[in-house]
Amino acid sequence: MAAVGAFVFVPLAILGLYSLSDQWNAPHLLPTAYTIKWYDYLFHYEGGLSGVVQSTLVAAATTVFTMLVGLPAAYALARYRFRGRRVLEMALLAKTAIPVILVGVGTASLFYTWGLHDTFVGLVAAHSVGALPLQVWTAAAAFQRVDVSGEEAARDLGASFIRRFVEIVLPGALPGIIASAILVFLFSMDEFTVTFFVSGVAYTTMPLRLYSALNSGYIEPAAASAMILLMPSVLYLGLVLRYFGSSELRGGLGNLG
Repeated sequence: MAAVGAFVFVPLAILGLYSLSDQWNAPHLLPTAYTIKWYDYLFHYEGGLSGVVQSTLVAAATTVFTMLVGLPAAYALARYRFRGRRVLEMALLAKTAIPVILVGVGTASLFYTWGLHDTFVGLVAAHSVGALPLQVWTAAAAFQRVDVSGEEAARDLGASFIRRFVEIVLPGALPGIIASAILVFLFSMDEFTVTFFVSGVAYTTMPLRLYSALNSGYIEPAAASAMILLMPSVLYLGLVLRYFGSSELRGGLGNLG
């Protein structure tokens, strides 16, 4: 666990130091001077705040949309055998088999035709296509772990489908559903390739601004962009842990195993 923690957090710590460094040269292990000018530069000249807001709004909308579309599909895959099931499974798996850059080019060509290029709706739709398999498979695993006998007993007693779902299925599957929402939100916040093709001037999310900062040739603005990109995700995870608890989150992520 210590090695895993070091693998995750040491690079983040280095990024944080670079984002605050004014002077950091060898052989010094730490910066010899600190500054917040890189954050000031991003927020005042590079639209950093706008990028954070746009990324967060797109990620939130993508999460809501994929939950509305994906939960019924996940429940159907977990509970029923129906015509077209294999087609649905193959459609969900196909996204992971196709190179992302091809998806981006194809999506961009369609969006130009449909008038969705560089629009909020277009970004949410593009992100949802990529995030939907994550949501569906995670939620389906959660639904499969809910004992079907409880549903059958409630049905025999005359409970409606909605009541059975809300009172029996949903509480048991909630940790997995929360985990699927987290995965979708983080996927959308970090999505770059498809966003690069379907966005333009009006919508420039933080991954695109990070790419622009890297092209500047200076690592400090790029590090500051990366730290800004991390903040909404940390806040989102913090809210989930605050209101649902770490034990439920671990249980939901356990559904992936």
